[in-house]
Amino acid sequence: MRLPIRTLARLVAVYLGVLLVIVLVAGASSNKIAWEYTHEAVLHIRESNPAFYAELERNATREGLTVEQYYHRILTKAKGVRTDNLLLMGIDLLRKSFDYYRENPKYDFAHVIKVTLAVMGLAMLLTIFLGLFLGFKLANGRFLGTVEGLARFFNGLPSWWIGAVLIAVFAVELGVFPIAGLRSTPPKEGFEDFLDVLWHLVLPVTTLVFVYVWEFVVTVAHEVRNELGKPYVFTERAKGLPEGLIYRKHVLRNVSIVLSSFTVQKFVEMFTDYIVIDVLFGLGGLGTLLRASFVRTIVPAIGVVVRFDYRLFFVVTLSIATITFLFSLLLELTKGLLDPRVS
Repeated sequence: MRLPIRTLARLVAVYLGVLLVIVLVAGASSNKIAWEYTHEAVLHIRESNPAFYAELERNATREGLTVEQYYHRILTKAKGVRTDNLLLMGIDLLRKSFDYYRENPKYDFAHVIKVTLAVMGLAMLLTIFLGLFLGFKLANGRFLGTVEGLARFFNGLPSWWIGAVLIAVFAVELGVFPIAGLRSTPPKEGFEDFLDVLWHLVLPVTTLVFVYVWEFVVTVAHEVRNELGKPYVFTERAKGLPEGLIYRKHVLRNVSIVLSSFTVQKFVEMFTDYIVIDVLFGLGGLGTLLRASFVRTIVPAIGVVVRFDYRLFFVVTLSIATITFLFSLLLELTKGLLDPRVS
């Protein structure tokens, strides 16, 4: 197998483009926050230390700047931050953010990534497996039209609604599965802990599979129909090859090539739904961290005040973009293995 160089180069170019956008937005956010901090600091100095403010005003006037501009320059110079280049500001912000959360015991990013990959991996594998199995079964069946209707129906439903229904039925009413969380209290040990984690993942994984499996079934069924009508299938049948061998050796291989491209598209869509499901079931993955980047504080005189933790937000966003890129890269390599013509 040769590497599909053009496809991989295109994927890398897309990822670098997304990375550039994230870095530039991070730089712009850093610049805006620095100016807001400068404005509040200057107001505080004017109220609490008029003598120091007067000195700042004299120095700023001498250099033809406002007090805020002068103080902003002092602060950024003292912290070694370049304000003339958004790209460098964004890189600096992301580097400091990763360092901060790596050393912060409150955030275990290794655990967060493991949870995210486990849920997404299980959901995607089950969706592909069920899509292939049911798609082959329904390719020449009467119920394909019904499944197409189900695909349109579930495609229009929000994933959190399906998750809420599953919680209401199987967790609250029947008490079969846990409502939320990743482990029981107190936590189990050894293999029992592994089984306990899988038990807690049943409802969130089922929610994601329930949303996307119908589209996979329809796609596989139509591709199987298309392949079965091609001349090479009639030739193989004329040779006397068993039907099961034709399906496994030829039809499955060609359907998998199309399915790999479809899976990349659906993985990105599933990731957006996973973020909501992660928060709904309290799994502690990237969705939970993304929600934590919007800090809500109750101020009695005002109400609920939402603060934006820009450092955490950009770290989570970059992690999501990187996981999506690596998954897409893996699928393209798989496609090249299935079909050398892709190279």
